[in-house]
Amino acid sequence: TRMEGIIAESGKHPNYFKIHNKLHDYEEVIFKGVNQIAKYFDEMWVRTSDIRSDEFQNLEGAPQEKEANPMLGMHGVRFSVKNPGLLKAELNALKRVANSGKTIGILLPQVISVEEVQEVKKVLKEIDFNNSKLGVMVETPAAVQIIRELCAEGIDFISFGTNDLTQFML
Repeated sequence: TRMEGIIAESGKHPNYFKIHNKLHDYEEVIFKGVNQIAKYFDEMWVRTSDIRSDEFQNLEGAPQEKEANPMLGMHGVRFSVKNPGLLKAELNALKRVANSGKTIGILLPQVISVEEVQEVKKVLKEIDFNNSKLGVMVETPAAVQIIRELCAEGIDFISFGTNDLTQFML
């Protein structure tokens, strides 16, 4: 599942929670949304947030800056790594779902470097979320180029995002 729909239903952009120092509320939004879906499954694969600057501008707290090309802009795992409080809240929410007996696979969107995966692993270790599986989206030309290095980093799975990858290649 993707987090974007859950976030949109809250009416608030992740930046709102960051700006107003309400990261626990953000965690709660993610937890409630994912947990509602998890009732029907023993295993879930959840992609961390990937909100482009041109999406969800109607949500409270959404950034007003316009990027020249939002597809190439600040979103996916890059945004998460630059906003560790939001990333930690998302991962804590997923840990809480996992603690209810569910198997959780965490999928990182828009990966372009091994360092991004390493940063997420640091947060997982910091919050003691050791029973998750960690995977990456291969949807950027950079991810295609470093796929061996990503696998060597010790990820558990890969999801190929051919839609974005095709757009980037064209």
